[in-house]
Amino acid sequence: MLDPYRCQICGETYLGQEIPDRCPFCGASFRHLVPAAEYIDYGTLELSPQSYEDCKKAVDLELNNAAFYKCAAEKAQTQITQSIFKRLSKQEMEHAELICKMMGMEEPPLPEVTCSNDDGENMIDAHKRETRAIKFYQEVASRAPEPRAQEVFRAISEIESEHLKISSVYR
Repeated sequence: MLDPYRCQICGETYLGQEIPDRCPFCGASFRHLVPAAEYIDYGTLELSPQSYEDCKKAVDLELNNAAFYKCAAEKAQTQITQSIFKRLSKQEMEHAELICKMMGMEEPPLPEVTCSNDDGENMIDAHKRETRAIKFYQEVASRAPEPRAQEVFRAISEIESEHLKISSVYR
């Protein structure tokens, strides 16, 4: 029998016999997946002015990275790198959607970005992007007064660390 689980970070539902090691949508650790009946929908958060500004920056960061990975997937030289870039783009989009929901705002469109025609160069760029994102989310999590914002930013920092590992292996 398939059981429904929901990710306490992104809110997406997973159907399976066992909890996967990561949310298949946003990449959060399995510890954030809960039986659907136990899921808590936090909706729009009441954010401090600093947290709101941090969220705006986070949305820009995530959308920019999603657009970069989409570009890299379109120009990928192999099926492997194409699938990696495609999955990373989807996860970054999921993060942007989550943060917009926390803010109570519509998700903006993807910005126009450029990327290389070379997978190696795109992996180097990805590595730099993920390093910046990890640092940013760690800083934001440490100063956010809202427990839910802390939880989300820490989870995204962990996910971006996984992205960093991927970009390290394939560059």
